[in-house]
Amino acid sequence: MKLNTYRETNDLTLVNIQNEIIKLKKELVILNIKKKTKQQVKPNNIKKTKHFISQMLTLEQIKIKYNQ
Repeated sequence: MKLNTYRETNDLTLVNIQNEIIKLKKELVILNIKKKTKQQVKPNNIKKTKHFISQMLTLEQIKIKYNQ
């Protein structure tokens, strides 16, 4: 999983950010299901996904604040 740079994420529109958040949350659910069913999952992937979700949520709030 490659983390995007600030420049790449800052160019996203609000709709794209919301779609990315949904996609990441689905991925996190799948990773947690794999973890609970004792499938091989790297804990680092879960951590990175949570971190990226929080970055996207922060970016979403910034865009909403400055667009209003």
